[in-house]
Amino acid sequence: MVESNAVPGFLPSTHGLHFANRFPPGPTLTFGPIDPRWIGIGDASAGLCGGMSWYVRERFEAGLPVPADTDAPANGSPLFQALVRRQVQSLEWLRTPLGIWWMGAMGSEHALQQTRSAEWPRIRADIDTGRLAMVGLVRQTGWNPFKLTNSHQVLAYAYEIDGDAVTIDICDPNWPGLDDVAITFNASTIQQSTAEGLVGLLHLA
Repeated sequence: MVESNAVPGFLPSTHGLHFANRFPPGPTLTFGPIDPRWIGIGDASAGLCGGMSWYVRERFEAGLPVPADTDAPANGSPLFQALVRRQVQSLEWLRTPLGIWWMGAMGSEHALQQTRSAEWPRIRADIDTGRLAMVGLVRQTGWNPFKLTNSHQVLAYAYEIDGDAVTIDICDPNWPGLDDVAITFNASTIQQSTAEGLVGLLHLA
């Protein structure tokens, strides 16, 4: 029997931001005269996927539309600053990157097992209660923390279960305006419909 559910009324093409998660190089945060990029963090070109996803969920829950902009906001603009603030929130005092790093460090088999046994039930619970689920996409394996920039944050808004196979529909900041971006996994494989590498999912706040 096929089971499915979705957050009522949500579609990425309507409620997601209309520009892609692509920003020119530049600091996301400044500390007076200090540019944090000097120590390897805070470059906008690395993306603001967590901030974009958090912002979309916040606006949807408040019943507010997202801006109509189709170009990424300029560094320092009000919308850019709003996304940066939410990017910082999405990191949860570094618990998010540490969780993503640890899952990847344990290897792909462990990541898939953890996805199926622990993370997927939490993602499903959010959707079943009508809430968009913040999800970390673990794309790296191994212990190198610098590979964390390969990983990603998205919103999950619907799912379908058909036997052992689970399909999760996502609002992906890298693919604005698309309602058909999805993640599928079963006991042995996990993949994203856009063909980007994927080893596991992490349920976030």
